[in-house]
Amino acid sequence: MGTVPTRRPGQSSALTASRHVLRRWISLRPGVYLPLARWKNDHTALGEQTELLVDGFTRSAGTFAAIAFQFAQNDHVRVAHHMHAAAAMVMAARRGVPALLTVREPEPTILSAAVREPGIPLTQWLKTYVAFYERIRPFRSGFVVGAFEEVTTDLGAVIRRVNERFGRAFRSFEHTEQNVEAVFALIDERAEGPPWQPHLNRFVSGLISLDQYRAATERYRLEGRRPAIPELRVQRPTAERRAAKEELQAAYRGPSLAPLRAAAERAYAGLASPAPGDRRSEGRG
Repeated sequence: MGTVPTRRPGQSSALTASRHVLRRWISLRPGVYLPLARWKNDHTALGEQTELLVDGFTRSAGTFAAIAFQFAQNDHVRVAHHMHAAAAMVMAARRGVPALLTVREPEPTILSAAVREPGIPLTQWLKTYVAFYERIRPFRSGFVVGAFEEVTTDLGAVIRRVNERFGRAFRSFEHTEQNVEAVFALIDERAEGPPWQPHLNRFVSGLISLDQYRAATERYRLEGRRPAIPELRVQRPTAERRAAKEELQAAYRGPSLAPLRAAAERAYAGLASPAPGDRRSEGRG
């Protein structure tokens, strides 16, 4: 059961799964991954101008963290984001670049990823999850960890830990209902794609401020150009995504995946635990 692709019968893709395996290999190696990432999209990749790296395994609240962070700054803070690659976190730790890692328990992470990117077997998602967490575990003291639940309910506390750890003065995100809704509106615009996405990606990278993003996209709002977002790619929970996850859950919890599930739980625990000197270990934040 563990090797059954996450697409329904007739929809599996051997090519998609093979690409996933290749990307996993590349994403663990900074010397290979980072030059390719910069070639593909220089302003989102870790580089010389990066002031903060915000990253994590896919579906771990990295999008919310990056957009909410920039929402709070409304400035030109250069942020590397959306790489979902251990290589970036390793290099940031080696260079002393401020970094925030978002983490999430394996089951909800992998089920969400499998729904969003069908065609990849659950076994491969589990192997990639384990590889990501184990690769960066030795560098745990080099970045701040924000658990999914904390990032999505009190990102301000996480930003304050970043400031304490790296001696920065980033503005905290005020977790009000109004601010959260504004961030989710930006996330939806990013998911819609053009005409918003190029501008929004520049905003998340810190090339333009929030005010500049809104000015650049105002005419699209006035024209009412709002493309529909496919249900399975919407960032916030929907009934269709919940149903798809429930369909996969039995396969995920099957006996054949027990060893990989255990490895994933150990890998998560190794990073979610406070590092020596982490203010959370002192009961703060």
